[in-house]
Amino acid sequence: MKNNIVILPEDLVSKIAAGEVVERPASVVKELVENSIDAFASHISVEIKSGGIKFIKVVDDGEGMGSEDAALALQRHATSKIKSIDDLYNIHSLGFRGEALPSIASVSLMELTTKTKESLSGTFLKVEGGIIKEKKEIGTIQGTTVSVSELFYNTPARRKFLKTVLTETKHIIELLTNYALAYPEISFKFKTDGRELFNLKKTDSLAQRIEELWAKDFASKLVEIKKEQTEPSVFGFLGKPEICKSSRAQIHLFVNRRPVSSRALNHAIQSGYGENLPQGKFPIAFVFIQIDPEKIDVNVHPTKKEVKFSNENQIYNLLNLAVKKSLSTSLVMPVYEFPGEKAVTLDKETKSSLIKETPSTYLTDKKEKVLFQEDIIKEIYGGDKSSLVNLSTEGGSPANCGGKVDTPKETPEAEERKESLPSGIILFQAFDQYILIQKEDELLILDQHAAHERILYEATYKNLTEKKALSQKLLFPSVVELSPQEFFVYENFSDILNRIGFEIKPFGGKSVVIEAVPPTLKNQSERVFLKDLLADLDENLKSGKDKIKSTAQSFACKAAIKSGQRLSKEEMSSLYRQLFTLENPHTCPHGRPTIIKIPLKELDKKFKRS
Repeated sequence: MKNNIVILPEDLVSKIAAGEVVERPASVVKELVENSIDAFASHISVEIKSGGIKFIKVVDDGEGMGSEDAALALQRHATSKIKSIDDLYNIHSLGFRGEALPSIASVSLMELTTKTKESLSGTFLKVEGGIIKEKKEIGTIQGTTVSVSELFYNTPARRKFLKTVLTETKHIIELLTNYALAYPEISFKFKTDGRELFNLKKTDSLAQRIEELWAKDFASKLVEIKKEQTEPSVFGFLGKPEICKSSRAQIHLFVNRRPVSSRALNHAIQSGYGENLPQGKFPIAFVFIQIDPEKIDVNVHPTKKEVKFSNENQIYNLLNLAVKKSLSTSLVMPVYEFPGEKAVTLDKETKSSLIKETPSTYLTDKKEKVLFQEDIIKEIYGGDKSSLVNLSTEGGSPANCGGKVDTPKETPEAEERKESLPSGIILFQAFDQYILIQKEDELLILDQHAAHERILYEATYKNLTEKKALSQKLLFPSVVELSPQEFFVYENFSDILNRIGFEIKPFGGKSVVIEAVPPTLKNQSERVFLKDLLADLDENLKSGKDKIKSTAQSFACKAAIKSGQRLSKEEMSSLYRQLFTLENPHTCPHGRPTIIKIPLKELDKKFKRS
């Protein structure tokens, strides 16, 4: 009788083991960086090419390995981090399975250089497909350098499933950002295709590391979760509700400084915000849980992305209470800056808050403010303001969505554009959200945000595919500090942003300077708008959406007039007219209806007239 069960050959076993640990280039970076942290490195440098598919190099100044240990580290089930079965339930290191280096080596071309403090010389190993091809002594400094080339070169089916270079790079940025947050006492340097994306110095402060990775204005909108002398304990920072996001991407969770993902803990944080968050929005959080290692299991997932608590309810309640307590202070209250103060200082930047529009009821004398602005502009520019943004505090008009440049005073041509609606049409605004239009024998109800979003989407899509949009120069160029992730997205979308009317240039490090904006942004903070737009584009990259369409959708949604914004008769009629010049006026880019129709006979039925 033929045997159906066979012992697999060693090379196939290695490749199967590699499949558990090495899913993509980010998996390689994760394992190597964790080894560097466990080796007590104080400086870690990561360099990649082509999203890590072609090349990954991780350099550290940790303890290093001796010659024999270096060779043993490439054998399966070899580790220095556990000695007995009891150690499995008291894990203090990031890695321990003894699979990382041999798994990576089995599916790549690897070079390893390492040296301990006591050794006079270091060790160099060259490995191909898991087999050591060369071993020699070499002069080098203390620490370990691992270079990985041509990932999955010998498993082409696995390589075929990798995403684009852009996507793979994003995963690595997210990974390194988390480790940089977890270990602020370690300096991290990261290069991609020769460009340095960040160079973080050592610090004792988590707040300072967050500020380095994002920006000062971002860090100022965080509330601290103060660590209490309990076990387990929770500490970290929470974003104020005013900077909430449309996804969970900015919830950073750490258990004993290990980056983890957990639906239960995410829910505990979200629930802790309660009604402070608008529906469909998610918080920004940097949350660290410190717990006795014996009370968690970190080996429930091959790559240790998840952890299991011995008492999950206790951790949920602890985290939920810590969030509620931290958000109960007056520091969480949104700061509202009056439009009048903005106009006098000629500074367009506004603090982000739950109030998305500028209430016109707070304005005093708009004409006086505009004249005052014009006097200042004349003083500085000698009266030549043709290329400057109109800083009027009046609400942005849908009439400008086609790219027309606003002028401070209306020309006869502008007056002609205010053509009256066709006879028999009456319209008014309800709830500062819907436009009601009486037309012959029917009532039309138009959603002002969805309608303007459709208009902007089609205009922006044309700008991206046919003709570049016009721009408006800013009176004062605006410098924006970006996080590494935001800067990476900006670099990959810079041409597209330029085509929709932005003029943005690198300004050193992760900073950019905005010199011009699309005309539709005349009354929005260009800094806040850019960051929100980059966050949307980042999400679109993850889901693999078409860059052109997704950019047009994101821009239209962010720039469109909002629900709760009061419109003038001219703005309402302009919105109505422009909507029905489009090929598809009936839905917004996300598929929501822009307008619904109620025939008069249906109303008559409701009132028992027929």
